[in-house]
Amino acid sequence: MDLTNAIVPKTSIGGITIGENISQVQARLSSRYKIHNGPNSLTINDGLITAYHGADGTISAISCNAAFKGNYESKLWPGMTVADVLKLSKTQMAWSGFVQIDNISGIGLSLPEEYDDFDSLTDHFDLDYVFTELWVYDF
Repeated sequence: MDLTNAIVPKTSIGGITIGENISQVQARLSSRYKIHNGPNSLTINDGLITAYHGADGTISAISCNAAFKGNYESKLWPGMTVADVLKLSKTQMAWSGFVQIDNISGIGLSLPEEYDDFDSLTDHFDLDYVFTELWVYDF
């Protein structure tokens, strides 16, 4: 199976789905992609996609880096700049370590730990700051 470019909030990145068992993902992709198993994650092609899972192997969140070429409705993708986010969204808020836009839940751009809150994105970030990771989660 090949990865897709699809991003679905609260559900999936690249065809890897929250709730799926990590062993199924590994079996499906290991012949075509470089896989690294961590204690609570499976990383594909050096972070192209990373699936996070609990002890039982159930995927609870998924992230992708700027090498991933998919996007969500031409509004969100890994590798966006602050300028892109401001141009393509009406509202931005910090939520649980992520930039969430336009009240779309279950998808966000990862914030650096030291900047987990803001009133405006430009409070802490220059317009050319790049968000290197996008996450899909159901919490």
